[in-house]
Amino acid sequence: MELVTISRLFSVAEADLTASRLESAGFTPFIHGADAALGCDGYSMATGGIQVKVPADQVGSAREFLAADPDHGGWEARFRAVYGRAMAVFRSGRCSAATLCDPADTTFLRDSGCTVQELYDFIEDAVDYGEPDFETVLEVQRIRRDWFLGPMRGEWTGTVVPMSELPAKTDAVDGIAWLPRLIVKARLKLRGEMPSDLMYGCGGDRPFLRRMGMTLPGFLELVRDRGEDDRAIVDAVKAFRHRSTSRD
Repeated sequence: MELVTISRLFSVAEADLTASRLESAGFTPFIHGADAALGCDGYSMATGGIQVKVPADQVGSAREFLAADPDHGGWEARFRAVYGRAMAVFRSGRCSAATLCDPADTTFLRDSGCTVQELYDFIEDAVDYGEPDFETVLEVQRIRRDWFLGPMRGEWTGTVVPMSELPAKTDAVDGIAWLPRLIVKARLKLRGEMPSDLMYGCGGDRPFLRRMGMTLPGFLELVRDRGEDDRAIVDAVKAFRHRSTSRD
């Protein structure tokens, strides 16, 4: 049976999700190169990356199926299911990051650029304070995942920045306290370098951003798009604050 590659992916989790979607639609997918190490360009040159293949007679219709709705039934649905299971575990009283997720869900999260500790923090605050809601968590993690699988090529840096290197909560720029610290937190979130006792979107971040007329996903996108240009980030936040207060 001749097999033809129809998708090349960054991670095993992505390949598994694509194969599951194809299988549920009646195709016969196969995954090749799942054990290949990622190279500096994202794929192992020797193997051509993690490949999802189907029999030659299914190629045309399988490609049309994937092109029709590339994210349908994919990562978002899997993340929603993992979040739901973790929430149920948390509510059952097994309240620690160590017991929150089983090995399969832990691997899925890591392949998406998320740690179990980060998920635990979101769920703990959702239960204790009623926020952030799932849709906010989903968008924050989507932004991190896109950065992780794109510019970072699915590779963790292996760096954890200690709390002592963060600006203090009282540090201010242009009279805005908390902002210098939050800028650094957002960069660490994008790079996956936060210590376990630091949370992007904590009980200090959320009210601060509301006062600025911004959201957790929106601020993360701003920091992503402005890179290391602190001045541009500060000016953008001030502009958001001005528009928010003008409406009030």
